[in-house]
Amino acid sequence: MSTPPNRAGRRRYRKSRDRRVWVFSELNHDLRPEQIAKILVSGGLEQARREAEARIEEEARLATEARDASTGEEDGDE
Repeated sequence: MSTPPNRAGRRRYRKSRDRRVWVFSELNHDLRPEQIAKILVSGGLEQARREAEARIEEEARLATEARDASTGEEDGDE
């Protein structure tokens, strides 16, 4: 099934700030399985790195909130 005429040529791509986008100038039908695996692994590792950073930031935020809450309780008791 082909693309409807009113949408032909109107594709738009948006990229978030920390998202890597790969652009290939021409389609390569000669990709070896090793090359495909390397692309997939590097993308997966990048995603895991971002998730680990987000987890660390979230833990730091929660620790700060807990500390601030306990400090606020102590100040309120006096």
